[in-house]
Amino acid sequence: MSVRRRLRQIVLLFSSVAVVVPVVYFLVKQGLDRAEKITSIGFGLLGAVGLVVGWRTARPGKKPGTASPTESVPLGCLLHLRDDGRPPLVEQVDPLDLGVKPAIDTTDRHDQDLPRYVPRTGDDDLEWAIAEGGIVLLHGKAAAGKSRSAFEAIHRLRPHHQLLTPAYAGALRDLVEAGYPISDAVVWLDDLERFLTPGGIDQALLQRLCPSGRADVVVVATIRDEELSRLDHAATRGGQGQELITAGLDEAAAKLVAQIRGRRRIPVGQHLTDSERTAAEATGDDRITAALTAGVGFAEYLAAGPAMMHRWSVGDGPSFEVGHALISAAVDCRRAGYTIPVPRDILARLYRPYLSPAWRHRADLPTITQGLQWACERVLGASSCLLPHENDTYTASDYLLDRTTTGQGPLAATPVPDQVWNTLLTIATTRQAATIGTHAYFTQRLDIAEQAWRTAADTGDTRAMFNLGVLLEQRGDRQEEAEQWYRRAADTGHTRAMSNLGVLLAQRGDRQEEAEQWLRRAADSGDTGAMFNLGVLLAQRGDRQEEAEQWYRRAADTGHTRAMSNLGVLLEQRGSQDEAEQWYRRAADTGHTEA
Repeated sequence: MSVRRRLRQIVLLFSSVAVVVPVVYFLVKQGLDRAEKITSIGFGLLGAVGLVVGWRTARPGKKPGTASPTESVPLGCLLHLRDDGRPPLVEQVDPLDLGVKPAIDTTDRHDQDLPRYVPRTGDDDLEWAIAEGGIVLLHGKAAAGKSRSAFEAIHRLRPHHQLLTPAYAGALRDLVEAGYPISDAVVWLDDLERFLTPGGIDQALLQRLCPSGRADVVVVATIRDEELSRLDHAATRGGQGQELITAGLDEAAAKLVAQIRGRRRIPVGQHLTDSERTAAEATGDDRITAALTAGVGFAEYLAAGPAMMHRWSVGDGPSFEVGHALISAAVDCRRAGYTIPVPRDILARLYRPYLSPAWRHRADLPTITQGLQWACERVLGASSCLLPHENDTYTASDYLLDRTTTGQGPLAATPVPDQVWNTLLTIATTRQAATIGTHAYFTQRLDIAEQAWRTAADTGDTRAMFNLGVLLEQRGDRQEEAEQWYRRAADTGHTRAMSNLGVLLAQRGDRQEEAEQWLRRAADSGDTGAMFNLGVLLAQRGDRQEEAEQWYRRAADTGHTRAMSNLGVLLEQRGSQDEAEQWYRRAADTGHTEA
């Protein structure tokens, strides 16, 4: 229960007493007979109750019979709602419902899904971050124990806070814009990359959720190392000198992740440290004891990760062949960027090429139903290779996806087949097509990326318009078409498209004025890349040095490394050696080699 609700109940109680006591005292003092006293006191009490009820139902700003924003969650925004339609408290949610993986059963304690929690070395930093509020990010391999560590920490520190688990990427934004007040809350973002999409969480939304100076809201996120590495290395194109640069893909997501630094970015290792092993040995749980001697990652053993890999990779017979093929198709759907559960009929269309050649044309293969049952069986009583969802949809295990992307398993050396890309694009929504395009781009399937982004851009997705412009510009011979897509995205208010359009026009040499206009629009909207580019453009003209310095400073003050370096150059040319040195040092400290 929130502090605000408790205070309201206390006020109601004292208001009732304050009305009832004088009424009773007055009636008794008047000397009425017993019947009259009882009758009068009864009506007095009813009046007091009516006063309180009237105050609760007719407060200023609330219409009788309607729910205020504090009492109603927009339909479909959140998972794990209580019977009254409100978010549950942290202590009311099962960890398995939040993505914590069930453990193997190595004893006859079949009623216990999870062994005792083994404290990890990052728990101190995790508790500090949760107490401070804001965002905290746990990262590691799949099945390293990220979700378990996060759950145990919020359960210890914020058991009575409401738990908000978004149902889709844009759910938090929809929740905020609907007027639902997010306070005394834990926002749970398992697999953060799922929410770093257009309309999902970004720096501006994060600031609205966790404004500075408030600690009552904490955003707890997890991410696999593979995804974090991709975002950490998502950089703008161009060299380190003073040339104009264009914004690259995933830059907005990379900026959000980049601001999660220091104690707020917590690694969770596959293998236990010496101190963690000591704590594990003290639990006396034979499942934990077995994990300590298994020769693989501690948490991945408990979650049956190696056993799942073996079930998927090694076997014989008709059930294995069909089950293996269905799992492989589901893994490739995730590799292609289809992040939601895959419908059964899509798996049925995709699985046959994954069968071994001797089985592809057999008439006695098990049915799809039988293959799905085999693939969804829990391995050692823990996780399953294929996870069933509502409406007959399925997703491949995170663990299998993670191991595939790091070069292990049956699909490690195999690219995603064209059939998978093309089939998914026939069922993908606009946003899903845009995401598929991004995955295709980063796996060097530029033809698929262009196809996916055109599909999404033609239906109005500004992110796809921008990405298509980036792709066409990079090809070198498609500049005019790139300009068209940048213009379409820029006309909708996409600031990075404005910036890239300005750079593209400036590089032509004969469109400097229009280039400056677009860069100013983007810079005035807060785009730091545009601030830097505008500074470059003005500095190149020779007679606009002072204004160039202003824009460099604005960008440098936000942490833009190249702006720091260029500001140092500008100041050095003016003779301000000391201040130039300070900016060079700041840029150099971030890894800018030229500075």
